[in-house]
Amino acid sequence: MRFSMRRPTAFNPDRRGLLVGLAATGLAAPFIASRPVSAADAPPDLAQARKEGALVVMHSDQENDVVTFLRAFTEKTGIQALQQRALPGSAMPKLQAELRAGASEIDAYMCSDPGLMDVLRQRKQLLAYISPEMDAYAPNLRSDPVGYWTTYFINIGPMMYDPRYVDAATAPKTWTDLLDPRWSQQVGFQNSSAGTQYTWWYLLKDIMPKDYWMKLARQKPRAYASSTQILSDIQSGNLKIGGKVSNYQYVKAKRLNQAIEVVYPPEGAPAQTQVVGILVATQRPNAAKVFIDYFLSQEGQTAWNRIQGSSSTRKDVTIPNVPKLEDVKILLPTDFKDYASPARHAEFVKLWNSITGM
Repeated sequence: MRFSMRRPTAFNPDRRGLLVGLAATGLAAPFIASRPVSAADAPPDLAQARKEGALVVMHSDQENDVVTFLRAFTEKTGIQALQQRALPGSAMPKLQAELRAGASEIDAYMCSDPGLMDVLRQRKQLLAYISPEMDAYAPNLRSDPVGYWTTYFINIGPMMYDPRYVDAATAPKTWTDLLDPRWSQQVGFQNSSAGTQYTWWYLLKDIMPKDYWMKLARQKPRAYASSTQILSDIQSGNLKIGGKVSNYQYVKAKRLNQAIEVVYPPEGAPAQTQVVGILVATQRPNAAKVFIDYFLSQEGQTAWNRIQGSSSTRKDVTIPNVPKLEDVKILLPTDFKDYASPARHAEFVKLWNSITGM
């Protein structure tokens, strides 16, 4: 799949020196895990992995999708796996508290914020493991140095609506259209804990007029914990417009023959990479490495993206019925130092909570 980008999209993780949302967590001082980082090229022992106990995966994705994917992983490898869902805003305090205590119940982390993951890398809290699948991923989709985290898909956030309740002729076509009085209290976004919502604001803040956010606040948009909740309210008629909904929700709805339409505004559709890595404090290092190998493999990427309805970052994986996005203007962060700044994130949290009445 070829993405049409509004700006240069080279991804240099070393420039992302600070955690998105670190200021909000109150964890300003870095903690260095006491456990030494294992050799990056040490392969997992599958027999030993099966004896280590159930793998625990933290994530911020759709819970049912992760449960289904972990079931496929278990069937393939014989390794049991459990999941814990936590948005980035709450994941970091939990992880740091456990690491300060000297251990973590979390083994692998599927994260919607590569900035958070790269700070974990800089703090030496991620395990260095170069999977044999790594060569299938472009350098701009991997950590630098390689082996700490890898992109498993790009999350795009367009608008959505249900044509049973919103006529196509009057539906928003641009981000400015959300300011139409007809959509007062009828636009849904995720709350300030969602990494994707921060990215949406960050990428549009310099594109939209300066007074856009004040006008958006007057519309009294509604905050949700997940895009699934947004889509549910749209389809029940309780909400007219999804102001930012993950693109895979559209694919899921279409698979169920549900009435849903997607809008990619001409200003651009904000997007971000979602990445996976292993915590250095894992109690199940072999199982965690097997998980990474499977997740990044052609088989694993096919399974994940079919379940979720998204496009793999591997060129040798094609998912049927996923919309082609060649003509979509996709926005990705480029100034990573600013994007990952705690001060910038604190600015967003204050503004977004004010806009959504939190």
